[in-house]
Amino acid sequence: MQLLQTTDKDFSVKFKTLVSDRREVTVDVSGTVREILADVKVRGDAAVKDYTSRFDRNNLQSLHLSETFIAEHATQCPADVLAALEFAAERIVAFHEKQLPPDIGYTDTVGVKLGLNWVALSQVGIYVPGGRASYPSSLLMNALPAKIAGVERIVMTVPMPGGEINPAVLAAAQVAGVTEIYGIGGAQAIAALAYGTESIAPVDKIVGPGNAYVAEAKRQVFGTVGIDSIAGPSEILVVADGQNNPDWIAWDLLSQAEHDPSAQSILITDSEIFAQQVIKAVEKILADLPTTKVASASWQKLCSRHSGQRFSREYTTA
Repeated sequence: MQLLQTTDKDFSVKFKTLVSDRREVTVDVSGTVREILADVKVRGDAAVKDYTSRFDRNNLQSLHLSETFIAEHATQCPADVLAALEFAAERIVAFHEKQLPPDIGYTDTVGVKLGLNWVALSQVGIYVPGGRASYPSSLLMNALPAKIAGVERIVMTVPMPGGEINPAVLAAAQVAGVTEIYGIGGAQAIAALAYGTESIAPVDKIVGPGNAYVAEAKRQVFGTVGIDSIAGPSEILVVADGQNNPDWIAWDLLSQAEHDPSAQSILITDSEIFAQQVIKAVEKILADLPTTKVASASWQKLCSRHSGQRFSREYTTA
C-alpha cells in the first residue's frame, strides 16, 4: 500500500505523476474510425450490420428493436431495479424542470420590441453503453432532460454483444418514454446517427458516453452534428474526512472503477486510519460486485507501476 502524504518532500511530484498518468495504453483509433464512418456513409445499413456482426458478434436482421422485443425484455427487469429507476427518474425530472430557461420579451424605451426564445432541437441521438457494462442511469440522465426541453424525436442506440441486452436498459427506456431503439454500438452507431442510413434518420445532436472508438467517432462527426463532449477515461476524486462512512466512500470510488480497467479513482482524506477503512470496504464490496472483473482490474492496475509494492489505489492524506 502506498499512501501519499502532503508533508512528504516529494509529494507534489508523486501526486502530479499520479493524476497525469491515465494508466491507459494510448492507441490511435482515428484511422479505423475514419474508415468505419466513411463506409457507413456510403453503404448504410449493410455496413452497420457488417461491423455489428464483426465487433459485437450479433447478426442483426433488423437494426430496429421491435416493440415486442423491448416489452418482453423490459419485463425481465427485477422489480426493485425498476422501482429504483422510477425513483431516479422522478428526481431527474424535478431538477431539470427547474433548469428550463425563461424566454425574454419586452419593448425598450424607444419602442423597439426585443426578445429571446429558447427552442429545443428537433431530434437527438443517445448512445447508451452496453459493452463491458451497461448503464440505464445514463439513458435516464440524457433522455429525460431532452424530453423536458421539448425534443420531438429521441433515438437510442445500444450495443448488444452476442445478442444480449440488460433488461434494465430497456426498462429505463420505457420509464423515459424512448421507443425508437437500435441494437447497435461503436463507431458504426455514431455514423448511423450522424449521416443516417436506410433504417435510421440522422439526428441533430449525439450525446452519451462510450469507449475510445465512440469518443473518436463523435469527434470526427462533430460539425455534421452537435455532440455533448469527448469523454476521456473514467475518473473520480473524492475529498472526505474521517467522519464519513467508509462504505459510502468505497462505493463512490468503485462507481468509476467499474467502468473500465483504465479508470482512476482517488481519495483525498485527512485520516490515514480512514483511508485504511475505505480500502477494506472496497475489498469487501469487490467480492460481490457484479462488475468485479473490470472494477478489480482497475483497482489493482497501479500495482505494477510503483516499485513492485502491492497496493490497490493511492490515497492522499493531509
